[in-house]
Amino acid sequence: MTKFLVTTDFSAHSRRGIRFAFQFALQTQAEITLFHVLDLFDPDLAFDSATATPQLRWTKAIQLKTDQLKKFLHAVFPKGIPDVPYNVVCNKLERTLAQTIINYTKTHNFSMVFCSENGASLFKKVLGSLPETLLNNCPVPLCIVPKQYTTSPLNSLCYTTDMQHIDDEMHWIENWRNLLNIPLKVLYFDYEINLQEHQKTLHQVATTYENKDVQFHYIKLIPQSTFKTLLQETLKVVDPSLVIVFRKQNRSIVNRMLFPGKTISLIMENNLPLLVVRKEME
Repeated sequence: MTKFLVTTDFSAHSRRGIRFAFQFALQTQAEITLFHVLDLFDPDLAFDSATATPQLRWTKAIQLKTDQLKKFLHAVFPKGIPDVPYNVVCNKLERTLAQTIINYTKTHNFSMVFCSENGASLFKKVLGSLPETLLNNCPVPLCIVPKQYTTSPLNSLCYTTDMQHIDDEMHWIENWRNLLNIPLKVLYFDYEINLQEHQKTLHQVATTYENKDVQFHYIKLIPQSTFKTLLQETLKVVDPSLVIVFRKQNRSIVNRMLFPGKTISLIMENNLPLLVVRKEME
């Protein structure tokens, strides 16, 4: 079964990430592990050092936080937890929060990691050292849920492409789109869209993949308007349930979308969950 790792720090913001992850899992028949990283400096976990060995202290702390995590999940879904297989896990901090999440993801074969903007201690800043580490090193796709997200069924996907490795990327997206059973809109931004030779290539790509559920939209970049402005305007029109980007180190449309962090902030302001996939994984 497909497995999702959903991070939480018990914050109000992380509740939105949990709700989105459960909705995603419900529509894809996936299993969820709700994950909290435990730091013994947590003031809630103070134990008498004279009567508890370090290992016993960890054991008691993990049990306490696990019980709290179960109660927290019921508080997130007061009308009942969705019909999704799940378990809750509290794990000891391993050097850093990001490294703990990455290591657990690798050793337990998760397909995707979910976190919340300003939640799960992952996005205290839109682009700080921790989220940057996850974006660079998370071995699976990373889904970021905005702090103002309102839970609703996923009804459409949006994929921004730089047209490099389009076949591999479309194959990956189509697998998830078919599981979700929702339409997809593909966005491509370029200054040279109107060139005849370029139009021919773009038409061939669209002809290959378009059907009643998949549509390509080619948007011309113009000097009078920034990429961020065009992106924001386009996303408002498309109004997807989830935006998918494939990230790589080389400068591209995807990198312009992700860096600097202001563009992530732009997507978060539109209350759109963002799924970041590393191109190296293809």
